[in-house]
This record gives sequence, structure tokens and C-alpha cells, in this order.
Amino acid sequence: MMNKITVSAAVEIAESIKPVKLEHTVNIENAAGHILAKSVYAKYSVPIAPLSAMDGFSVITSQTTSASAENKITLTDFKRVNTGNAIDVKYDAVIKVEDVEFTGEKPETITISEPAEKGSNIRITGEDISEGRLILAEGTKIRPFDIGAIAAYGVTEVFVKSLKIGVIPTGTELITAGQTPKAGDVVESNTIMIAAYLKEFGADIRRYAPVDDEKNAIAASLKKALAENDIVLISAGSSMGSKDFTSSVIEELGELKFHGVFMKPAKPSMLGVINGKPVFGLPGFPLSAQTTIREIVTPLLNKWGWFRYTESVDVPAVSGGNFKSDSELDEFSFAAVGNVNEKYVALPQLRASSVQMNGIRANAIVRISRGIKKINAGDEITAVINVPLADLEKTILIAGRNSAAVEKLVEKAALAGFSIRCGAFDETAAAELLEKKYCHAVCTSKDFILPDGIKSVKIPEDEILVFREDMEIEPRLSALLTFAGSE
Repeated sequence: MMNKITVSAAVEIAESIKPVKLEHTVNIENAAGHILAKSVYAKYSVPIAPLSAMDGFSVITSQTTSASAENKITLTDFKRVNTGNAIDVKYDAVIKVEDVEFTGEKPETITISEPAEKGSNIRITGEDISEGRLILAEGTKIRPFDIGAIAAYGVTEVFVKSLKIGVIPTGTELITAGQTPKAGDVVESNTIMIAAYLKEFGADIRRYAPVDDEKNAIAASLKKALAENDIVLISAGSSMGSKDFTSSVIEELGELKFHGVFMKPAKPSMLGVINGKPVFGLPGFPLSAQTTIREIVTPLLNKWGWFRYTESVDVPAVSGGNFKSDSELDEFSFAAVGNVNEKYVALPQLRASSVQMNGIRANAIVRISRGIKKINAGDEITAVINVPLADLEKTILIAGRNSAAVEKLVEKAALAGFSIRCGAFDETAAAELLEKKYCHAVCTSKDFILPDGIKSVKIPEDEILVFREDMEIEPRLSALLTFAGSE
């Protein structure tokens, strides 16, 4: 029987596990995304000797002091240099080629009309960095654009943190992605999704072959994964069904910290510790597995110093519909967020943990805290978006039907750099959203009666898009009408 704990308690337990500290060297060509385990210092000064910063002539400044527009002087002691050429120690300035009068490619004399300043147009030794100075500090995530600088400063290998995560799919019903499922088959997609998400932390991910719902087989696979990784995730088998063995296997091999969390989806989530290594049990439903990864696994990785390339962003928004919840749970609901008439609006998606398309259609999560039964339309909320903030400025929100006709508009919009996202509402509720300016348009049947101030445009499948006349110049609605009117 599961003894559920709160989300915050589950996170606290996960964060209390001491990090595994493993390190290894990598060639800089493969270093992007890794976290430095040791600071990196320049092997030599850059530039290693004074260099010309311009095409021109290196000169001795003391010989140029009397030059002026009225008193042009001619120099014989100089050297022609191009950008990046080394400067002889006797010269202490470079005069740009366009500031000199001379004849021939190899002039014997040059004429100048103003004095040169000492050090002008010369890159001094160590101007970029001096030998032994810090390039990147321990704990820094190496960015792609860091690689060139590291190489330029003489470093070819770096010492980086190592985090290996093993992911085990379980279930006799699993088939490989690409196969057509028969009744009762389930495509093994969870670990593909999990691996893609965790790779963004810079971790090394190993996906194991699916394991049948047999206790000894799961235990053997887990032992192998623990020997080869620092963290192990087991997909499915976390509930209380007759073939769910994850919790009992963890208990026999180590300590089960919790099994069951007051959250929806992903109530059966679990965490154990075996030989000092965390083992997470994830629910089999894809959106439930995503919730466990996002809400419990991610805080542990962050505590250990591992972060994703792109972090989620909180934005203040207006609820564009009713988000219902079980008040006994923290509920994480999918939403479509966009800028409507210069305010962010969040439209709820279907409430079904097993519907993966919810995650595709949504671009945000709305957390309904335990104890709250409902968020009403018009309430101020915080939406956690999982796309770049700038994307919201090109997101078009449609309420009502999410039909094949709308999908054609989605394709047209995507080619133009826009995203169309839908909220699931009946015609009456959708019309109310439009009245309050909580969406850009509503997709409905051609028989819809248009109130005053509402216009429509016909789209395929005998459907129409209805919109407010006073919002036609709203940039996202204007773009939508262009897509709807194009062939």
C-alpha cells in the first residue's frame, strides 16, 4: 500500500541525497554542455607577443612628434605590417595605412601629417588573456562559443563532471518504436522522451532493453544499471498492480524512501536509495512520467549542480478557463499560453493523464496547489512556460474545436514562424472567452449565430473562425486571418 507524501516533502528527500562526484577528461571538441570539474587556465598569453591591430606601418613615436597638417614629415625608419603581424621591439606604434602617404608596395619613405601615440594600434602581450589567468571556473557549463576561446588559449582537454543516468523500461506489453501495435501492445516511448530531456543537463544517458514484468528480471537489470550509472530511473511498474514489482525490488536491494506523492498526474512516483545511488520509479503513463521527471528528478539534478540548457520560465497570466483539481493533491495541468490583446492568457487543455497530445498542444504548466479545488476564468495565475518567452509573442490562441481545419491553419502558421495553440471548450464557453478577449478566435460550426461586433471567416470542413471586430489589428489575430484567407 502506498503511503503518499507531499510534493515538497518528496523534493526535500530527493535533494537530501548526497551527490555522486565522478570526473573525467574530454577533448574540447566534445566538451560543449559539460560542467567543468576543474577550473581552466590559459597555457600562454594571447597575444603571445605584441601584434599589429591594423594594416599599416610600425614606427617609433619619438620620431613623429613634430608632424602636423602644416608640417608633414617623412620617415625612413618604419616597417610595413598587416593586421596580426608581430611588431619588432624597436617600434612602439602602428600608423594606419590610410593615414600615410607613400608610393610603391615597398616604400622607402612614408609621409605623415600627425604624430603617433605610443601603443596605438598595437595589441600588447596578454591583451586578451595572460598566461596562467582564469578562462572558465569550476562548475561552469561549457557553451559552444566557449570552445574556440579555450582552444585559442592552448587547452585541448578539460576535466569535466560526469553524471551517468540509466533508464530501464519495464513491461511485457512493450514493443519497439516504429512497430505497429496490436491490441494490448504499448510502444516503448517513455525512455526515449526521458533520455532526450535528461541529455539537456549534460548527463550521459544509457537506455536499457525493455524488461518483462518479472521480479527477478527487473532486479537483475537494476543491479546492472546501478553498477554502470550514478542514477537509475525505472519506467513503469510503480503502481500497485499484480505485475508492479519496482517498489519491492528497491526495498530488497536498498531503502525505499517514499512510494506515492500527493500530485496529479504521477501519484505512484517513488524514490529509493541503493548503495548511495538514487533510484526513481516512474509511472508508465507518459505525462505522469514527465511530471515525476520535471517535479522531483529535476530538483535533485539541480541540487547536484546540473541544469538544463533551457530553463522553464514563470509568467504572470490570466486564466482563460476553469482549471479544476482534486484539493487533496498538487495538480499540474497543461495549458496553452499566448499574448492576447497585450496580456498573457492560459487556456486549459483536456484533463487526462494518458493523453500525450496534451503535452504536444500545450506550451505551459499551471500548478494548482493542494487545497485549491478550482481556478476560475479571469483569475490571475502563474504559468510555467516550456518554450522561449519570445515565442509567446507569435502564439495564436484558438478556443472551441481543435479540428482538421484548424490543423491546416497550424501548418500554415508554423511555416510563417507562428504557433497556433488550442483550448478545448464547447461553443458557449468559447464564445464567452472571445467576449472577454481571452483568445484570438473561436473555431465553430457555420451555423453559429454571430453576436454584434463579431465577424467570421470560412475555413474548410464547413467550419468558421469567429473573432472580435475590435481586435482585427491585433498582430496575432491579423496573422491568423491571413493564414485563414490564403489558399
